[in-house]
Amino acid sequence: MSLFERLNFTKPNQRNHPIPIWERINLDRPQRSHHPRCKGCRLLIESNWRICPQCGLKLSLAKTENYHCIWINADALGSDSIDKSMLIEALEDSFAKVFSAFRSIHVFLTSDRPDEKKWGGNFTYLGLIIDREDVDYLGIASFRQGVVTDRAIVRLDQIIGISDRVNLSPSQLSNLIANTIAHEIGHTLGLDHSTLPTDVMHDGLDHRIHSLMPPSFHAEQIARMNYAIYQHKFG
Repeated sequence: MSLFERLNFTKPNQRNHPIPIWERINLDRPQRSHHPRCKGCRLLIESNWRICPQCGLKLSLAKTENYHCIWINADALGSDSIDKSMLIEALEDSFAKVFSAFRSIHVFLTSDRPDEKKWGGNFTYLGLIIDREDVDYLGIASFRQGVVTDRAIVRLDQIIGISDRVNLSPSQLSNLIANTIAHEIGHTLGLDHSTLPTDVMHDGLDHRIHSLMPPSFHAEQIARMNYAIYQHKFG
């Protein structure tokens, strides 16, 4: 509530006994916002966010017992044909975009092996791999509509191959990787394909579209994923 809203400018009813202005001003401090701020950049943050979408600072506000763990594993990237420094830089940028896309979804995203004491075997594994096998897809995931599943793969070699053929910029490569990761995670959280070409869940990610923007989910998709997680945890 602003200071203006806390001022009482109504005229007093009794002409002979007017109320002084200082008695008609409410100088009580308004209640603080319920939304905390990031300690790094002071951005207003939600209690379920795991990472600040503006500065990338890890947050510790969310109660992970109500979340589903997703392990994005990039350990199997041993290949001499890939520029590792370029790839690591693109992945770091991609991870930030993926974290931002899932900020309203009840998932605990991690690039480290999940803590066995906390999660046991109850997590989804998404492997980022580079392979010599020629395939016609960027990623693949186990899928049951409306149900949380446990496995997905993203073929970085195929994404990098497309990037080289069409000469994507580092930022465009990062967007395409992030969209592919978000797409496959969406499948593991029960989302089916979309017919909208710009949707992150579109069947067959198009580098001409999905390299131009980071991934994002619309409200209905967010609600469906959160409901699938709730059913998985408590149903």
